[in-house]
Amino acid sequence: MKRILLFGVAMALFFNASAQDDPVLMEINGKKIKRSEFEYIYNKNNSNNVSEKKNLDEYVDLFVNFKLKVAEAEALGLDTTQAFKNEYKNYRAQLAKGYLTDKEADEDFIREIYNHMKENVEASHILINCKENASPSDTLAAYNKAMKVYNELKAGADFAEIAKKYSDDPSVVRNGGYLGYFAALQMVTDFEMAAYALQPGEIGLPVRSRFGYHIIKVTNRRQDPGKVKVAHIFKYVPQNAGEVERQAAMKTMDSLYTAISEGADFAKLAEEYSDDKGSGRQGGELGWVGMNMTIPAFEEKIYSMKDGEISKPFETPIGIHIVKKSGTKLVGTYDEEKTGIVKTLARMGENDKGQKAMIARLKKEYNMSALDGNVIDMLMKTAPDAELGDSLYMVALGGRNEAMFTFAGKEYGVQDFMEFVGNYKRINKKVRESALYSLADVYMDKVVLDYEDSKLEEKYPDFALLANEYRDGILLFNISNQEVWEKASADEEGLAKYFKKNRRKYRWDKPHFKGVIVKCMSDSLEAPLKELFKKQPMDKWTTLAVDTYNNDSVKLVSVKKGLFAEGENPVVDYYVYDSEMYKQDDKYPYMFVYGKNLKKKPQDFRDVRGPVSADYQNYLEKQWVKYLRKKYADKVVINEEVLKTVNNH
Repeated sequence: MKRILLFGVAMALFFNASAQDDPVLMEINGKKIKRSEFEYIYNKNNSNNVSEKKNLDEYVDLFVNFKLKVAEAEALGLDTTQAFKNEYKNYRAQLAKGYLTDKEADEDFIREIYNHMKENVEASHILINCKENASPSDTLAAYNKAMKVYNELKAGADFAEIAKKYSDDPSVVRNGGYLGYFAALQMVTDFEMAAYALQPGEIGLPVRSRFGYHIIKVTNRRQDPGKVKVAHIFKYVPQNAGEVERQAAMKTMDSLYTAISEGADFAKLAEEYSDDKGSGRQGGELGWVGMNMTIPAFEEKIYSMKDGEISKPFETPIGIHIVKKSGTKLVGTYDEEKTGIVKTLARMGENDKGQKAMIARLKKEYNMSALDGNVIDMLMKTAPDAELGDSLYMVALGGRNEAMFTFAGKEYGVQDFMEFVGNYKRINKKVRESALYSLADVYMDKVVLDYEDSKLEEKYPDFALLANEYRDGILLFNISNQEVWEKASADEEGLAKYFKKNRRKYRWDKPHFKGVIVKCMSDSLEAPLKELFKKQPMDKWTTLAVDTYNNDSVKLVSVKKGLFAEGENPVVDYYVYDSEMYKQDDKYPYMFVYGKNLKKKPQDFRDVRGPVSADYQNYLEKQWVKYLRKKYADKVVINEEVLKTVNNH
């Protein structure tokens, strides 16, 4: 290893530390390692365990050893295996997710949802159907219809009547478009955002969701009442039940309420009498219940009760309830609610706002053009009876590759797009117009994200360091496993030689018995078993005894092989070390031991395999590092001047 000081002509070999933000600190096997990478690893490892902090010179040696192992892994081609490529690709993809979203936009969106949680909105709506992947012409038709409805409402038409006339929401026939009060995260987020932006009495312009266009009218707002913790005892009463049946059910519930009033245990009565068997097994507990989580009559009752109150029996459309209310929980702080919001958005499939914001920003930043209408028209008319992108369609397309759009100075042609279309399964390609535009949108977003993904190491130094650390870590593990760990565990000859050379290191403080403990049905088996053992090595004694004296129906012996220190096993202690009598086994009334009493020294490495393997592994590690240092002796160069600036620039 050469340590070169930067004087005179030698300055040409390195970046000048004072002239560069991130100069080269060392070069190992032709690979330049910048100061930032060394500092990242050095500071990370030194912060993990304060008691084992390494000084700079110590750590340089450790770091060089680490990089030499990686260099050897590369020299052996471990970085070219498919297993390595797959593992690294999967890790990098996970790491990249955090960089391919606008974190500020995500945070702003989550915070806005949190602010909505403090209020409920009372609203009505009119829905004009428009599929998520509708063609531009169908989308325009739906939008024009929605605007027509909006203009009629603004002119003074009655909302409920107009809703019944135009709305595609099936529930309109019974509710005239009225939705009642709803809370945050109870509607799709596009609808929620539009509704919460309106004041009571306002009618909003048509807003698009995945269901179509909505015209929303807000009639009131109120503070969110929070969630209530309740338990109930429930008696099911069919809606078509007669008066006699209803009165009998109410009489039963009245008697239960009387019992509760006189001190009976609510949970036990719920478990015994409630027709809601799921909650009954939990003492009637329903947990924390929020708005729109139960039927309206039940919700109205529980929100009108005081904490600690037990209601008299009351009816709902599904039966009769006695409710115990034990608490009320209002909306918590932002930090308390954030995790729940994020999980709910993910469950709803509404957690992509940050990524959409980033895509929109990158399209502007890299000057993405609009789709070329002439090319889209050509793709629309090609092989009209074929499915978009299938073999017949591709034959008819005939290799045409006009540019569909440009992005970051590059043209993206028809052929790449059609390859994407052929592999994309989530959109029905039979409806040509809607499929074409939907696929083009998805493809353009993919182009943006793929391009940004390719620039992550260049744009974000922290990403580059993390990704490289993981890459080198995989290679380090694989090469260490190959050169040290597997070799240490599988090299029986090497372990034996190492043990023989270092035998004194593994002496015991107390004697050990090495052999078998044999339990028998009769003492007459001891002599023949010992004769069997004399003729075979110890590792076969157990199998030999079991095969000779046991079968599926009769088991005359039980054998336990091992290495037992004095005081570890009462049977061994009795027969070998003259201790007190052990407890007899009823199934096997006779026992004996057979083997050797090793005073202070193990017989061979297998007697102390654990510590010997660990020490042999360390020995192989040192020998390997010595070999690597010699192999790459003239390929390790350290810039001492830059080293002086580590954590000091």
